[in-house]
Amino acid sequence: MPSMNNFFQKTISRCIKLKGIGLHSGRYVEVRMLPANEDHGIVFVRNDFQNNNIIKANIFNSVDSTLCTRIENSSGLGVNTIEHFMAAFNGLSIDNLLIEVNGPEMPIFDGSSKVIAENLIKSGIIEQNKPKSVLKIKKEVSVFLEDGSYAKFTPSDRLEISIEIDFNDFAIGKQKLDYRNSKNSFLRELVDSRTFCCFEDIENMQNSGLAIGGSLDNAIVVDNGNILNPEGLRSKNEFVKHKALDCLGDLYLIGMQLNGKLSSYKPGHKLSQKLIKQLFNQQDCYNITNFKLFKKNNLFDAEIVNAAS
Repeated sequence: MPSMNNFFQKTISRCIKLKGIGLHSGRYVEVRMLPANEDHGIVFVRNDFQNNNIIKANIFNSVDSTLCTRIENSSGLGVNTIEHFMAAFNGLSIDNLLIEVNGPEMPIFDGSSKVIAENLIKSGIIEQNKPKSVLKIKKEVSVFLEDGSYAKFTPSDRLEISIEIDFNDFAIGKQKLDYRNSKNSFLRELVDSRTFCCFEDIENMQNSGLAIGGSLDNAIVVDNGNILNPEGLRSKNEFVKHKALDCLGDLYLIGMQLNGKLSSYKPGHKLSQKLIKQLFNQQDCYNITNFKLFKKNNLFDAEIVNAAS
């Protein structure tokens, strides 16, 4: 059972306005994050369009994309690079938000979730009147890709992420991380870990219309064992921490709190999303738990009811 401070749904107390450049599009966009009612979920609105501009953040709206997470509605209108926003919502346990953006891609800021999380906290995160729902993993679910990468869910009483990365450039190399999600852990371990790339890949990415807005201000760049950013790394294992941050964001496409362990070798957006879709195809491997409030010794507590497969 979640702790009481993670028991009720949450939103923010007031509107947040942000602006910045898209990593891949290079376009400057403005963002407004607005409070939303219970059971609203995380919903994006492309306010540069008048009609059919609502895109709900869930796995059924995710589509294949290169080097980012993209969601689309039934009209094909979408928004790219939502993963750092979604990671902040997951790490801070925010359930209900309306996010307006006037372009095709969310801003990258410094390449992490730091700016997003700071503004969410500054705005005030408030409890709502309705308890959360929780998706609980019952049995192992796994997926594999042709490059040798894999990911699996196994049972756990909370969200855990255990990953290993393996890159040819020895500035990155092999790194492992075991992470247990909570607000404090998120703010201490993951929130400021930045996206990264290899210098030799930049020309090919930009020729493909990617990383147009990339710079040393919003990404770590490595070249033959060297970190090109003058300030260096924020932590010695910042690379694997950022991959965990991406996983945390993609996992929130489940649409609710996850109690389970993600284990992955060479994690990535495609792999995480394929695993979530496989999970929903194996309904005997999870249940969605609802809670009922009751009063005990003048304090609210909860019990599990209606565990539905």
